[in-house]
Amino acid sequence: MPAEIIIPVVIIGGGGCGLTLSSFLSNYGIDHVLIERHTGTSDLPKAHYLNQRTMEILQAHNMVDEIFQKTCPPRHMSQVAWQTSLGGHDALDRRLIHKIECFGGDGGSEYAQSYKRDAPLRSGNLPLFRLEPILKALAKRNNHGKILFGHQMLDFVEDDSRVRTTVVNGDGTKTIYRSQYLVAADGGRTVGPKLGIEMRGPRNITDMVSVHFSADLSEYWDDRYFACHFINGENGTVFESGAIVPMGPTWGSSSEEWVFHFGFAMDDEARHDESALVPRIRELLKTPDLVLQVHKISHWAIERVLADSYRKGRVFLAGDAGNRRPPTTGLGLNTAIEDSLNLAWKLAMVISGGAKDSILDTYEPERRAVGEINCDWGLFTFNNSAVINTVMGLLPGKKEHNKTQFELLLEDSDRGSTFRAQVARIIESQSVEFCAHGIELGFGYNKGLFLPDGSVPAKRDPLGLQYFPTTKPGHRLPHAWIEKSRGQIISTHHIVSHHLAFALITDEKGSTWVSAAGRIAACIGNNALIVAQIGDRCPYRDYEDSWAHLKGVQPGGAILVRPDNIVAWRSIYPSKRNGKELEEAVDILLGGLREDSEHNQGASRPKL
Repeated sequence: MPAEIIIPVVIIGGGGCGLTLSSFLSNYGIDHVLIERHTGTSDLPKAHYLNQRTMEILQAHNMVDEIFQKTCPPRHMSQVAWQTSLGGHDALDRRLIHKIECFGGDGGSEYAQSYKRDAPLRSGNLPLFRLEPILKALAKRNNHGKILFGHQMLDFVEDDSRVRTTVVNGDGTKTIYRSQYLVAADGGRTVGPKLGIEMRGPRNITDMVSVHFSADLSEYWDDRYFACHFINGENGTVFESGAIVPMGPTWGSSSEEWVFHFGFAMDDEARHDESALVPRIRELLKTPDLVLQVHKISHWAIERVLADSYRKGRVFLAGDAGNRRPPTTGLGLNTAIEDSLNLAWKLAMVISGGAKDSILDTYEPERRAVGEINCDWGLFTFNNSAVINTVMGLLPGKKEHNKTQFELLLEDSDRGSTFRAQVARIIESQSVEFCAHGIELGFGYNKGLFLPDGSVPAKRDPLGLQYFPTTKPGHRLPHAWIEKSRGQIISTHHIVSHHLAFALITDEKGSTWVSAAGRIAACIGNNALIVAQIGDRCPYRDYEDSWAHLKGVQPGGAILVRPDNIVAWRSIYPSKRNGKELEEAVDILLGGLREDSEHNQGASRPKL
């Protein structure tokens, strides 16, 4: 008979989503096991862009140090270029068509300053084959003996109180895990289909081929480039040409490894001829003698699909199991890590007895809505790149026509100048992919575990470029630097950090709220609610005088923040009822748990 193990949570899938979920649960003190059918981590050069939201999440959970040491510095990922080739000596070779800033740039523009101002860390760039071993080591350190690679889920069955998951390891030994909850971080391969959950949306839009290789391009590469797209008269459109991205481990022009992405129509048989890819890279780059060592060739289809449900009973979907979209804007792994955090703290609250299980009902409306937005954004930004072909007048397979277009584009004349200016203007529109500051930080929940305050909708840029900080409930807490009483400078995001706790933020006039927080803590536990008063005569000081402009509440007002740094409730004005407003808010958010605690303790004061 297989051994049976009772455990609170089983995670299926050991990619970036499952591994971060594991570390989050460990930080919250929740026992769990992770099952991954592969024996090792990913060998693919994908999911390399880590946006600011991801970096601040990982920092809050003490997971960012090694990533920060190995990631690409901002100065080496500050521009994206479109040019004809890297090498070559003809008139149309090595010609820069246009370049744009990306991910905050590396200068003093207002755009660059906004990235420095709005989050405690800048974006990162570290390919999955280097990132996942770090995440795996962190997960194993935090949950020794329960990160099980080389194990496969055979089946799972749910009853009223448990999920019974049968797992087999490499030698055929079976184990049955009886858990309160099962999380599918498996990319949608097994759990979702078994549950009958459908992924809806267009598939097989374009076939992509990625070539991961080593080569010395230091003679040609601009140190500032995050990526370079190649379009030239001999190879035609963006898809007929391709794009190259450095993969480190040294960054800038010294990068030892690279990935080249090609696009093919789904009915183009040439996509199967892998022997033609290296010659094609040399031809596109105009570097006929370039020595390449190919590490991996991978094929993947562009799709935009969303699960019709993120939960069935005690089973939850996270990451690519819930949504998959084009990689433009880099929303895949970043969305998955946000899913993991959202689910981790809610599961932890319920399992530890800190909240009623009704809070788990808020996972799907919050994260599926964001998944849908990110799916649509990925497809929108992918499709927008085709506009560049249109403005250039390029046609697939029409080499003579396309060469003539490039001669016009690059000629030294008034019409050439006008043509280039118009092309540059259209390329600037691809900022929706590389400068999506508002998409990365400005998301908000319309439904979920927060209490609307009736204020006007938060401002949002329809092009996703600008981020407008707000403390409106359902939105990310704005970042501001604050100084603790002993001189330590931290972010407002570090008030909660990795603690399984809500945070009450007020000022020197918020003593009524502080007293109410004390009463709440007496019922639900002293560590469940952290209090931070920010002001000139408070334990925290507004270090750069920015919090005063960001907090969105009057003196004496209050903000309640969830463990994931999403605002759960706020009072714009001082309390009118001796802090009862906060007590009622916590009762609602935790599913009435505080009332039960008072009852169990024989509390004499009336329930709210």
